[in-house]
Amino acid sequence: MHCSSNRLLSLGVAFVGMMSAAHLSAQPAERPAFVIVERTATTGPESIQEDYAKLAREILPKYGAKYLARSQRNALLEGEGTVPCCVAILEFPSMDAVKRWYDSPENRDAAKVRQSGAKFRLVAIEGLPSGK
Repeated sequence: MHCSSNRLLSLGVAFVGMMSAAHLSAQPAERPAFVIVERTATTGPESIQEDYAKLAREILPKYGAKYLARSQRNALLEGEGTVPCCVAILEFPSMDAVKRWYDSPENRDAAKVRQSGAKFRLVAIEGLPSGK
């Protein structure tokens, strides 16, 4: 009985150790973040938005971001209001990356170009954890 008790105790200690290690290494899954860019009004020539697009393509990768969609052909499926003429969806690795991008001096300078020819709404949303 003594030998059996020691073996059970060893197995129990090993199990608790494995559970503790698993608990310590279990980190919350990092969630991607998405920015929905909606042009609500065009106030200048389209060339201004083309200039901004060039700047954005250079800046976004520095923050781990990429375009998922860009469209000038949009359809309102439900609800009221006008359909925005232009919509883009950006993917970032995290909400922190979105904040670093948005607050960066290079984005602030590029935003001045964008805003000189149109009005926008930008909405950041947190995505689901990987594998969900």
